Amino acid sequence: MAFTEHPLRRELVHEMHLRRFAPVHAPARIVQMVYLIAEDRRGEEQRHLSSLPLKPVSIEQEARHAVLRFAGDLTVLWERHTEATTITLIAPRDGQDAMAPLTEWFSAWPGSVLRATRVFVEPGEAEAEGLLPEMGFEDADLVSCHVCSGVRVWSDFRIRDDGYGRLLVSAPGRQPDDLGRIVQRLQELGNYRNLALVGLPRVQLLMPELNALEERLAAHAQALVNEAEGGDERLLHDLSQVSAELAQIRAENSYRTSASQAYAQIAADRLDALDVQPIDGYQSLTDFTERRLVPATRTIETFVNRLRRLSERSGDVIALLNTRIDTRIKAQNLELLRSMESSFNLQLRLQNLVEALSVIAASYYAVALIAYMAKGAVGFGEEGHEVDVAIALIAPVVILTIFLLVSRIRHRFIKETENAAARSDKRHPLNDA
Repeated sequence: MAFTEHPLRRELVHEMHLRRFAPVHAPARIVQMVYLIAEDRRGEEQRHLSSLPLKPVSIEQEARHAVLRFAGDLTVLWERHTEATTITLIAPRDGQDAMAPLTEWFSAWPGSVLRATRVFVEPGEAEAEGLLPEMGFEDADLVSCHVCSGVRVWSDFRIRDDGYGRLLVSAPGRQPDDLGRIVQRLQELGNYRNLALVGLPRVQLLMPELNALEERLAAHAQALVNEAEGGDERLLHDLSQVSAELAQIRAENSYRTSASQAYAQIAADRLDALDVQPIDGYQSLTDFTERRLVPATRTIETFVNRLRRLSERSGDVIALLNTRIDTRIKAQNLELLRSMESSFNLQLRLQNLVEALSVIAASYYAVALIAYMAKGAVGFGEEGHEVDVAIALIAPVVILTIFLLVSRIRHRFIKETENAAARSDKRHPLNDA
């Protein structure tokens, strides 16, 4: 190969060929089940996939997709999605008895069933209409239309007593590969529609809670305008509580709401790809799908937007309150600085007074010391002046001793202060940079 190939090229090409639906030869019978499976049960799913009830003729298996073929033209498709698993059984019309072990195996699959459908595929409309009585469709809910230029479908999308829905398809003149792709689109439309609707009950349950939080936030915002500054701490606590509850709702439901919106978009894409042509007197797939899916999607979208806006409003109110608190604290600090300045000026005046008095006291004691030494000098060698001489001799020694002691204490304090400052500088994080 003369060119340099991107390391992901083959993987990307392989991805485009994954999950191809098996060819469907009309007449055929198809059973498909969609399971929601928790991540901690994926190992259990792999073990169940390995415990086949019948011996397969061939197996094509990858990490997230498998095609298993059995005797009697039975084909099983397994597809693992992000949070769901789809298993499909395709059989000829006369192979329904052979399907029983595999459908029982389907029923024991780990997880919970989100959708289960039996699809009846006939080569022409006459054969399909002959099956309508045994389908048991409810006339008031019957959906029938043409898709993909001539393929007709019938269903009321209701769950029967056996737990399955029913879908009847007539596909005159369709090749097996083409028919397989059409059936896949029809089933994906229903599967993604149900996956999109999973988020709706949770959103409907949270709407009253969101309304209550919105009312609390509005009341707190009004209190920010009306209340005196003395209640700012309590108001900040209440606003923080509202913000925390909004953040919790957002964190717990963001995945589900985002997934619902994504699934709804995929369902809309599948609906467009089917090119639905209505038939007079019947609901079309477009009518049935959009009648509830579009309002549900918009409800979820409205919930997400309201939650985002409430979070932003809560943050704005808290920012305003913090600004007011900061302004008040700055005013208090300014007043404190003014008070400290006044106190400092008073202390400075007192210190000047003390220094003036200290000069007088020092002068008095200095004169006294000089007087003692003068007396000692005058009485030196004379009788009766021994005490004066002793005081005169001791006075210089005492003065020198006190001077040395004070100097030593002063130098010790200075050294301790310098050492403490050096240790503080070493611990400071900016010094490491």
